[in-house]
Amino acid sequence: MAGQAEDQSQHANVLLYVFVGIYFCLLVVVAKIAHSKKVKAIESHGEIKAHFSGSYGAISLFLTTFSTIYSGYTVIGIPEEAFARGFVALRWIGATLVIVAGMLLFNPRLRRVAAVRGYTSPQDFLNDRYGTLRLRLLCAVCGVIPIMSYITAQIVSFSAMLQGMTLGAIPKWACMVIFCVMILTLEVLGGMNSVVLTDVVQSILMIASFLTIPVVVAAEYGWLPAIGPSDCGFLRNVSPNVTDIFSVPDECIGAAHGCVAAGCIEAVNPEFYQFPTRSTCCEIVFFLLNMLVTPLSPHIVQRTYIATSDADMRIVMGAMLLAPFIAQTPGIIMGLTKSAYDPMWPVVDQEATAFSGLSAQLKMVGWFQYFLVTMMTCSTLAAIMSTADSAVMGASSIVSIDVVKGSLLPNLSTKNVVRLGEATSVIICILASIMGMYCNDEQLGTMIVFQGGMNMQLLPAFGLGLYFPIKEIAVTSGIIAGLISLVIVLIVGNPVEDYVPTVYISAAINFLSVALVQGICSARPRHEAVAGEALSIGSVRDAMSTSREPKLVLVALMLGIAVASAPWYGTPGEEEEIIYGLPRWGLFQLAAFVMMFFVGGVACALWKPPMDSKVVKGLETAT
Repeated sequence: MAGQAEDQSQHANVLLYVFVGIYFCLLVVVAKIAHSKKVKAIESHGEIKAHFSGSYGAISLFLTTFSTIYSGYTVIGIPEEAFARGFVALRWIGATLVIVAGMLLFNPRLRRVAAVRGYTSPQDFLNDRYGTLRLRLLCAVCGVIPIMSYITAQIVSFSAMLQGMTLGAIPKWACMVIFCVMILTLEVLGGMNSVVLTDVVQSILMIASFLTIPVVVAAEYGWLPAIGPSDCGFLRNVSPNVTDIFSVPDECIGAAHGCVAAGCIEAVNPEFYQFPTRSTCCEIVFFLLNMLVTPLSPHIVQRTYIATSDADMRIVMGAMLLAPFIAQTPGIIMGLTKSAYDPMWPVVDQEATAFSGLSAQLKMVGWFQYFLVTMMTCSTLAAIMSTADSAVMGASSIVSIDVVKGSLLPNLSTKNVVRLGEATSVIICILASIMGMYCNDEQLGTMIVFQGGMNMQLLPAFGLGLYFPIKEIAVTSGIIAGLISLVIVLIVGNPVEDYVPTVYISAAINFLSVALVQGICSARPRHEAVAGEALSIGSVRDAMSTSREPKLVLVALMLGIAVASAPWYGTPGEEEEIIYGLPRWGLFQLAAFVMMFFVGGVACALWKPPMDSKVVKGLETAT
């Protein structure tokens, strides 16, 4: 299909503005309902639990988990990666499957202990398990700082989206103010109830868009098998010379001199069907493994705590196995479609992101496509906001409950803890907005690397603490060594960056430090080993005595398949056979992800949660 001239007038977006306005009003209505639920919860559970916690069944829990994991990057970033790098973007499907593997590894024990010990803050387990102020503060730093950079990225994405939608009529600073006012209003009105209930609305909107996009895009531009080969039926030759950025390039008669191909992925980007380089293979492997720590992010841990039961958590994990095929496939299709048709579109759409460029072209086709673009825009705003408000709540709970009440002002009233949490959210939004105003793309990339390194530092604290009698001093030493090494490598540079990401160097130093200090401590007399330990590993095992945990061998198999799915077995740069529009290595990777889905399904099925919520003797609530 030939490109269409871009309409840059405001009246073309009137319907879009109306729908976005209705969506925002709907969020306010939901927040009001959440406020009523919060008032009732205060009467029965107190201020802190009413604001920071809750109890939600399988459906609500799945939808809030879905909208929290699938951020604005799912809608904007994945299409852009597919447009720029082709089938490397398939890794995002495997990413969520690795996240579920992490959930199967951590959540059953974390959820059970949280239920019997009465956890509210995301890091209550760490405080309960190790019991020292130094580790409490270190873990708070590792939890809050990554969230700051994460929220900054969400604010920048929201601002770019709103500016693009209004054709620049709203300045960047005003977009950021709108964003902050909305998520802070939702938090003050309903706390966690607002977050979860708005997540439900936002998830429904996102899922509806995700299910519709592939069909509509394929109907207009062709299915992937039809637009993949270089000689596909949609092949056209167009002139790259245009009179202005809004004009459609002229179609050439035959393969005239200076004309470029369009309409077929391989004709426009033949490198997409070449076997990836070794550095790309390493990048995919480390990217997938990095997702293992996502369930330890504060706002994801909160989803573990607010489950009504372990059985509901199991249902959510099973549903999340299917989620990436629904949520991330559309973005990949959008990016690949733009990569094929990009040369025949106006320059303004060629220079736009994959999401914006395709949306601009699609909305000019007909009324239904315009409506779909409106839904896609709302779902993008929903994805950004749902992730941001969850992250803000996670950070504010760490500061107010863990740091201030848990360490500095233990006698602080519950009402003041909540007020402090709200004030913390305001400060976080202000700081994130300031960083967003002055950060460029390169700086945001560095922040994301730093964020990943910070999250990785918590892996020994949670992972080893849930399964092994690890010493507090070992975990503390590991975090300190990991953070120092991360800063040093970011400053001096990583000579093997093409093969080993910086975050893994710092993580390796963390793990080695933990092993070294743990070995030294284990050689000491037992009574010198631990100071202040409240929750022992024996108590954790007792908490699981009424459950049959997911088979760890199946979790390990999921991770093994994820690593094996990377394209390591071919010759870099070699042209690949095209099968159903995919390069052969891409088809193999998708097949591996399907295997992970089934293995994960078996692991979920074999997990037998307790039939009731009885507290195991000796595990009474510690808070």
